Amino acid sequence: MLSMLAVMGCAGSASDNGVEVINNSDIEEEADLTEIACDFRVYPLKSDRPMDGIGGIKCWGDVMLARTNDDKKILRFDNYKLTAVLDKLGRGPGEYTYIEDFSYDADRNMLYIENDSLLVTYDASTMAFIRKQKVNLYIQNVLNLGDRMLYFGSYLDDYNRSRDVNEEGIRQLNDQIMILADKGDYNFENPIELYREDYVNRQYYGYPELFFVNPENLSTCLTGYENSIVTFYGDSLHQVYRFRLGMVEESPFITEYKGRKELEANEIQEFSRSYIESVYVNEKPYLRNVFNIMVDGNTVSFRMLYFPHGMLNESEYLYCIHNKKETKVYRHLRIPGLSQDINPTGANGNRQIALVENLGSAAIDKSVPMSPLAQQIIDELKKQNDDNPVLIEFRFK
Repeated sequence: MLSMLAVMGCAGSASDNGVEVINNSDIEEEADLTEIACDFRVYPLKSDRPMDGIGGIKCWGDVMLARTNDDKKILRFDNYKLTAVLDKLGRGPGEYTYIEDFSYDADRNMLYIENDSLLVTYDASTMAFIRKQKVNLYIQNVLNLGDRMLYFGSYLDDYNRSRDVNEEGIRQLNDQIMILADKGDYNFENPIELYREDYVNRQYYGYPELFFVNPENLSTCLTGYENSIVTFYGDSLHQVYRFRLGMVEESPFITEYKGRKELEANEIQEFSRSYIESVYVNEKPYLRNVFNIMVDGNTVSFRMLYFPHGMLNESEYLYCIHNKKETKVYRHLRIPGLSQDINPTGANGNRQIALVENLGSAAIDKSVPMSPLAQQIIDELKKQNDDNPVLIEFRFK
């Protein structure tokens, strides 16, 4: 179901059969965000009390929902003011055990919490419990799409079968799938399969991240040794950009075992050994996952997580901005005058979202001239009560 579009032109990085190769020499240490981005908007997050730390943000018009750093609560903001908190961690009938992912149905005013193979539903205004529904999928991500739901995970039978080694010493390997299903079709009688990923590829290279996707920016990344940024609409995926990190070649073990449906006992041990070696022994980083994917006209931007952490000059992420003219990759995004890195953690339409924490005088970087944007943010931080943060939105050029 993957419809291939032409890869956009690029400059400054090598190309390998239409796949852009990003090498260490292509990565710049730091970017001035005021030069590489535009359409800046600054919003103080309002609350009559201190806020919990925010880990990830999704927006639907004037409604913004945020997951806390500890994955225990959902904060609802209307026009950037805190209006409700979902705080029902537990194992009771109206509770959830943790928050892996969540989605929002604006038409029905429902909030869906994904919890393993359960969808727990709440009224999105009052946070009153509605139902806890078993789904025939061990869910990794979920996304409300009007009359349908988009899921990524493993069918329950396949997942349960893969957890144990059978009497013959063989472990069955479960694929993971991205499917569209009608609302209420929890047994997936007629799903539309958009993408399938085998177990070995999933273990090494992450998964298509849906957490930061919102209805105005339906795009994600199909991760692997080669990565594809895709948009999705209707019943298919559409490729817009392919890339890979060029610092390390793919392990022959991974290449050999891709697509396997089962492993024997000795192969299971070899798989574990090879994985540990790839992650912790190799001295070259490899891409683990891709977040904050934004397809905005001819500009594709995203945040990359790589392993092992800290190898690339102590930066945990790489930030990539690709357009028809060039591809730029940075270790840090900065606003002159602010001491903090700017780390996008959500999306609002075609704009990236980042939080600036209220650090008082420590928020100011006195080693460089204060930019007008930094001054605006500092002014808003000073007005905040209880040291609550300020949110900025922007688009990469």
